[in-house]
Amino acid sequence: MLKKTIRETYLEQRLKLADDALLDYNARIIDKFNSFSLPQTDYLLSYYPLAAKNEFDVSQCEVIMKQQFPLVTIGWPRLADGLVMEAFQIQTDGLYAKNRYNILEPINGEWIPPELINVVFVPLVAFDKKGYRVGYGKGFYDRFLLRCKQNVLKIGFSFFEPLDEIRDIDEFDVPLNFCITPSRIYEF
Repeated sequence: MLKKTIRETYLEQRLKLADDALLDYNARIIDKFNSFSLPQTDYLLSYYPLAAKNEFDVSQCEVIMKQQFPLVTIGWPRLADGLVMEAFQIQTDGLYAKNRYNILEPINGEWIPPELINVVFVPLVAFDKKGYRVGYGKGFYDRFLLRCKQNVLKIGFSFFEPLDEIRDIDEFDVPLNFCITPSRIYEF
């Protein structure tokens, strides 16, 4: 399938999930993440999950990261001009605002240079057996990941199992290293 069709199909399927299924899937993914062996992490780029789109709630994974690495700095994306995304440290008492896509992002907080980031939680709509993902179609994460160090760990979370193939992958698409679903952890 092509990205546009995948995006439409899987967003619709995700929105149709019942509340009890969402709670169950979230719990199972968090349980798998909790058993996941992570390398030393000083900087994590996470994101604010979109409840209106039934995204996986990554906040519990942030808590687990803080437990494993008490000194980890956690950032969220903030959009700059054009299609540029930057990472900014989140703060307990920090200020947040919704951007042009209605996504919460930090207003204050320190900028985190991409090359310092060890782990990135990458939002997605669907993924394939090679680790390529379909996001929301703007390419913010792919462009950002190209600016990170080569060995940055890219982790996605999905309520659904992988597709066989995303047919319109191009040279700008950056694959994940891992994707965690309710049933297993996929490594690419």
